[in-house]
Amino acid sequence: MRRILILLCLLIRLHCNGLDAKTYGAKGDGIQDDSYSLNGAIAKALSLGEDLFIPAGIYKCDQPGSGFKILRMDQIGIKKIRIYGEIGTKITTSQLLGCLFYIYYKNTDVVIEKIFFENTHAITESQTNGIQLLGTNENAITNFTIQNCRFEGFSTAILAQGVKGLTIQNNYFESTGGHDGAQNNSQPAVFIWLADNSNGQCYDVKILNNNVNGYTGNDISQTITKRPMDGFVFGIAYGIRIEGNTTQNLCEEHIFLQPLSTYPDLNYETLIAFNQLNLSIPSGSIKAGIPLLSNYGVRTDCNNVIIEKNDFYNYSLGILIWPFAYQNLKQHDYTVSGNKFYSSQNALYDVREAIKIQSSPTNHAYNIMVAKNLIDIDNVTLKSSRSVISVYDCENVKISNNTISGKNINLNGFSLSGLLIQNCLNVVNENNTVMLK
Repeated sequence: MRRILILLCLLIRLHCNGLDAKTYGAKGDGIQDDSYSLNGAIAKALSLGEDLFIPAGIYKCDQPGSGFKILRMDQIGIKKIRIYGEIGTKITTSQLLGCLFYIYYKNTDVVIEKIFFENTHAITESQTNGIQLLGTNENAITNFTIQNCRFEGFSTAILAQGVKGLTIQNNYFESTGGHDGAQNNSQPAVFIWLADNSNGQCYDVKILNNNVNGYTGNDISQTITKRPMDGFVFGIAYGIRIEGNTTQNLCEEHIFLQPLSTYPDLNYETLIAFNQLNLSIPSGSIKAGIPLLSNYGVRTDCNNVIIEKNDFYNYSLGILIWPFAYQNLKQHDYTVSGNKFYSSQNALYDVREAIKIQSSPTNHAYNIMVAKNLIDIDNVTLKSSRSVISVYDCENVKISNNTISGKNINLNGFSLSGLLIQNCLNVVNENNTVMLK
């Protein structure tokens, strides 16, 4: 029997492609610190140009190297490497700052998959990252894929800069302690952060079919911060697709994309489509001592944006397009179409616009289309006068074929209108249906 088991184990090892991390001393028993052994296995795989398989197990990694970067892939010129695990493969740390897996400098066609990355640290004032991608303008990381992984307990699960071709797909992003898994300060606590500065940018980013939960605990009042993670995606990318994702339990913008910074005149397309965004906030959530009563589904302040065929559940503010915040930039080309909005039925929520687009009176945004959206408002108590769709200070505006329906609305002494178009030029407003009771 023992010989049969040994042969089976050998067959399993032979079946895996590339090197086996346990061959290089990694135990995966949750007791031994595997930082040095995994780094040795990674370095060997890179030097040989081989894939690296990390078998099921708990790999404790609490020995940070230079710059508090624990596991490192920093050899230049790596091509076609796969670092992967299987069901039950977990790499865990408890470090209060730094990065669990640091990828630096030029590499091409690298895949990380089927690994559970975890940080169990207490509340911290420093940022912690699951995976940090740091390329530069001259030595960009290209065609990098992170898929079928799980991330839990980091300030930011994936931080990327200097990447040309980044795919993040079919992953789970979770936080058992909500914002306690991040920083107890005003820095964004988001699962994916895309950076743009003089050292490098992110181009051609695909964020597809991920499952996101900003608080997976039972009672948020028992946490230190008393709020969930802030958001899913934050930052800047030159060409980005965010499609097919499911999000819940986030307290700020689920998706927040800022204007291009280093090269503001470039006109890459942003597409946000087929996502299911549940905008409810865990009961009892508090920020700065004040109960959290609203958040945003999508906020985009960049140009050339298409937001289509998404479902917004329990929205308080569905889509905010706000070039008003950047009055020195010329903002243009926003399409919001075919989305479905279902308002929160919690009377405590501050339900505001389903769609709000606001530019500056002295610097109009232009080429705006809001079409074929379905907005359902039910059992709402107003906290102030609102419009369901509002557009301010824009030109070349088309608002058409939207359906707005409402019932059981407590005006609470305020007013609610279907459409508000203010200080806009060249407006087409046609075939919209508004039924508010």
